[in-house]
Amino acid sequence: MSDGSPNENQRENKIMLNHFELDRRIGGFPYPTLTLIEGINDSGKSVLAQQITYGALENCYRVRYITTENTIKSLLRDMKSLTYDVTTHFIKGKLKITELHVEKLSWNKIVSRQYLRMINKLIENDDKTDVFIIDSITYVATHSSNKDILEFFTTMRNTVDEYNKAVFITIHPHSFEEDLLIRIRSVCGGHITLEINDMGGRTIRILNIKKLRGASRATNLIISFEVDPAFGIKVVPFSQAKA
Repeated sequence: MSDGSPNENQRENKIMLNHFELDRRIGGFPYPTLTLIEGINDSGKSVLAQQITYGALENCYRVRYITTENTIKSLLRDMKSLTYDVTTHFIKGKLKITELHVEKLSWNKIVSRQYLRMINKLIENDDKTDVFIIDSITYVATHSSNKDILEFFTTMRNTVDEYNKAVFITIHPHSFEEDLLIRIRSVCGGHITLEINDMGGRTIRILNIKKLRGASRATNLIISFEVDPAFGIKVVPFSQAKA
């Protein structure tokens, strides 16, 4: 009798997004991977993270969504509103959501260091989860030393390799020094940037896959999209994005 756990024989060695146009263009994310998703506020980081979550669950991966900006109830509600209904996966235990509240803590470098190490240990010790989404570490990073942030990403890289995990981390790039960002990007096997363009009254977001080590398609791929409240990510043809 099946216990409802994902069947690894049913999935490929990559994470598809369950979005026809994105899967056609990107070809899925390699598994395992440590992928950095960076962008300013409202550039679509969380929407992309939720799309990855939905796709991974639909393709038989077990997911833990670590959120510093949401609650379990509101995250499930927000994803359902974008047609990423993961309620059944959550009930069956295929999706776990971990709330890490950050705004009301008294922050200093010691607290931040322990916080980052706690996230590392959580992922390292969770042998029942395949894919981890961390959305986001920006708030923690603003109170951390460069050494501790780099240690966090280096440890995460080792965990991904040793324990065969996929980890996606969202950040706001303006919260990091440029030299540190360069070093973080070099540690990560995947690097995605998100930008916002206002074109004729339309808000167009630009997804740029700078690096995706192990991907089946060429990188340095640029995709224009809108966030449709009733659909989620809606890819826009480049000609329309320029119009």
